[in-house]
Amino acid sequence: MDALLQLIEAEAELLRAGKIFAARELGQRKSYYAKRYMDELAVLGAIGQSLEDLDPGQVARLRQRHEEFRSVLQINLAALATARAVSDSALQAVVDNSRNLRRPESHAEEVRPNPRFARHAG
Repeated sequence: MDALLQLIEAEAELLRAGKIFAARELGQRKSYYAKRYMDELAVLGAIGQSLEDLDPGQVARLRQRHEEFRSVLQINLAALATARAVSDSALQAVVDNSRNLRRPESHAEEVRPNPRFARHAG
């Protein structure tokens, strides 16, 4: 859980600094640690009562840490949603701007030979 929390906090810092691509690079490591955390939660769920019998109060401490983790995760998800909205908005602005750029107008249709310089037949 500690490694996952560190990655989540690092990701949030990068997002706050506007380093979206650097934050995205943490995704694979974050996924690895998230899977490990979920696997460990499944084990704890299976042995929870035995753990409580062996070390009274340990399950309560683990639940408290899990709640703290959930709070940090909610903040991270909000930061990710904000970063995504900002990047989507920036991308849409680029697309809109590129559509509004006018290509140079061609005046080929308007060019007519000057009669003074036209060759006269015969």
